[in-house]
Amino acid sequence: MVHVIRVGYMGIPFSNSEEMAMVFSKKFDLRDVELVPLMSAKNVIDELVARKIDYEVLAVENRFAGIVEESRIAKMGVRNLKELDLMWSPIHHCVFKRNRDDKVTSLVSHIQALLQSQNNLRALYPGAEFVECEDTAYAAEMLAKGELPEGSAAVCRRDAGEHYGLYLDNENVEDNKDNMTRFSLVKLD
Repeated sequence: MVHVIRVGYMGIPFSNSEEMAMVFSKKFDLRDVELVPLMSAKNVIDELVARKIDYEVLAVENRFAGIVEESRIAKMGVRNLKELDLMWSPIHHCVFKRNRDDKVTSLVSHIQALLQSQNNLRALYPGAEFVECEDTAYAAEMLAKGELPEGSAAVCRRDAGEHYGLYLDNENVEDNKDNMTRFSLVKLD
């Protein structure tokens, strides 16, 4: 019987963490992999500690927005975490609306995406409120399903917005074109 290797990651499909879970799986030649979307760093850590996943992928630091607090806090007090690898990945954010003519009054995304794009977002959407949610791709999914208030736009990866059939309003809105986040691959020792 083949053992399926379960790799948990922050976010949902079409998130940056999912992409890095695929990259780490390939780099470490992990076979028969099941990628497990767990939304938050806390959920990822909890599932690893409970041994419901074999590996975890966490965003740990952004070159410009700093430490990913969600991941730092989730790891506090957890023993026997073994970091197998750290990799930087380029991160690009887009703004998607439901319809071309929608007026944007709020920008919804993970706090890291909002921090990494705050200057450009303020210039492009003056007066728009920043609204935090658990994941960039989840913001796109909620927008597509009509679960966000009128005037909302999602800040997410291009493939996430396209997957949900949203209108691309602005591309590469990150404040620095060299925007990168470092991800870690971790298992229990």
